[in-house]
Amino acid sequence: MVGGYYDAGDNVKFGFPMAFTTTMLSWSVIEFGGLMKGELPNAREAIRWATDYLLKATAHPNTIYVQVSFPSFVHCFVVMLRRKQGK
Repeated sequence: MVGGYYDAGDNVKFGFPMAFTTTMLSWSVIEFGGLMKGELPNAREAIRWATDYLLKATAHPNTIYVQVSFPSFVHCFVVMLRRKQGK
């Protein structure tokens, strides 16, 4: 699914942490948007990007996508890369 934000560097989109982060950003804009000056459009764009994704994740009746990735592949790749680098 297009949109949303990846968690850390794992190329995994976790729905619940993203929803929490987007909620906190939204409340910050509500409370302090008047002080954000030139950054307010950027904050709104970030909120819109995440909320559009979250709406797509719940677009089908009785279905919610809470994680989007191939986690075993992603984490195996990270482990292989670290071993290759000698870490």
